[in-house]
Amino acid sequence: MKLAVLILLGAAAAAALLVMLALQLRYKITDRHLKVTLFGLCIRRVEISDIDYVSKRRANRAERWHNTLRPAHRVLVIHRRRGWFKDFVITPKNRYVCKAELDRALAKSQRADNRKPDDRGVASD
Repeated sequence: MKLAVLILLGAAAAAALLVMLALQLRYKITDRHLKVTLFGLCIRRVEISDIDYVSKRRANRAERWHNTLRPAHRVLVIHRRRGWFKDFVITPKNRYVCKAELDRALAKSQRADNRKPDDRGVASD
């Protein structure tokens, strides 16, 4: 009886710890990556150049990085070009602001990829 109670308490404590850790996930958008951080340490990152498009439509098979217990209206799906799971789901506090930042970074990345060598400020003769 005591063992069963201890196992149940241990499982409840582990579940509470996982929920507390998930609530500490943050998302950061840089020039080259979308980073998922936990206490400021990067635990997952996706290259901006690997992103195909960003939508708010749900995905069935996806890599999920929720930082809330109720992700209903916060879901943002990032569709990638490569990887085992093509969809990457995050739940930022304001998904439309995050989507706009990702779209801006994606457009900036595509402009940088489409530049010719002469357009980079190098003088040609």
